[in-house]
Amino acid sequence: MSAALNSFSAASSRRVGLVVGGHVFDRWSEVEIDRDLRNIAGGFTMQYVDSGRIAQAVSPDLDRLPPFEIIQAGMAYTVLLDGEPVQRGWIDEVELKDEAEELSATVTGRDVCGDLVDCAAAPNGPVEWHGLNALQIAQAICAPFGLSVRAEVDVGPAFPVFGIQLDENCMPAIERACRQRGLLMVSDGVSGLILTVGGNTRAPAALARGGNIQASDYTNSWAERYSDYYVKGQTGTGGQRAGKNCAITSATDPSSAPAPLPDVSDDTAEASTIVMTGHAIDPQVTRYRPNVRGVATQSGSASAQAQAEWALRVARGMGETLNYTVQDWRAGAANALWLANQIVAVSDAYLDINRDMLISGVKYRMSEAGITTVLRIAGRTAFDRIDEPAKGPKFLFKKSPRSFGPTRTG
Repeated sequence: MSAALNSFSAASSRRVGLVVGGHVFDRWSEVEIDRDLRNIAGGFTMQYVDSGRIAQAVSPDLDRLPPFEIIQAGMAYTVLLDGEPVQRGWIDEVELKDEAEELSATVTGRDVCGDLVDCAAAPNGPVEWHGLNALQIAQAICAPFGLSVRAEVDVGPAFPVFGIQLDENCMPAIERACRQRGLLMVSDGVSGLILTVGGNTRAPAALARGGNIQASDYTNSWAERYSDYYVKGQTGTGGQRAGKNCAITSATDPSSAPAPLPDVSDDTAEASTIVMTGHAIDPQVTRYRPNVRGVATQSGSASAQAQAEWALRVARGMGETLNYTVQDWRAGAANALWLANQIVAVSDAYLDINRDMLISGVKYRMSEAGITTVLRIAGRTAFDRIDEPAKGPKFLFKKSPRSFGPTRTG
């Protein structure tokens, strides 16, 4: 790999290189490298000249450059930007076309976290861990794949019990642990996962119309926004006798009229039912549009209120989708790459925006049209996370599960 990197930086005039089998492919016509918070695994697409296949099929004399490795699906790759590795993973597809005597090749791949999206977390049977925190759980799941996991923020307390289903893939299992601790997981593109929060760093430069913005595509949707967000659930509490006159009371809305419970035949049953209601109001939505959802499990009123406020923040953030195209992949005094999950200051009088927003995805492009980055922008709260209550286990066995460790080192 080091020889290939040196060859790229010393001999290549291209700013993008694809390293496969120890060789650098830099004879291509178009390339896109994509990373997005909505899709944990990043990916790339490259249209290139496959010198090895041409020389093998037509004539070794047709291509004067040294022969290259023929790219095949399943091979390991590294994408280089200005000689810097920004993505490592595996080739998913190779598409070859022969049209009107024109030979073309397109190769696509996903970074190392692609296997976590596709593969089972517990192939040897359901597993149950005790006393591990979210970081340790993610590390245990990723270890067989040879992937690292690091945390940029406090990951919260350990789980008394955390179970994984037989049919559960790695990424949903890790995401479940992260949701219960208010964490956002992102791929670093080259070695594994990062546990963090939304907008943990700032972008290398601001975005300004009349400055570095070349083009924009903006949508402001209220289809999923509401005036009132209610999160409701109910729980039983012992110590009181439930009878025909027992009423449901609201923990956060005492002005609500009590509603009578259905008649019960056993007046000696000791139970009382309390409704937990979280209520958040979006002042921007002035017409009456209520939304009600249930809590994940029985929980206190504080948890229900936190979930209502979180639902409002995410809906508001997701309501704005904006793509900006800027020149080059780098910006700022440090000449740093634009990256997903960065906070960026946006000044755009045409869109009536003058505030911080979140870069939810980046797409680096290089083609005949030039070198550009497409920045996907969302409201700053679009990827907020809160500690979500854990759902009850749904194991597919009757006896206590047996914990197991990695069966291979990846």
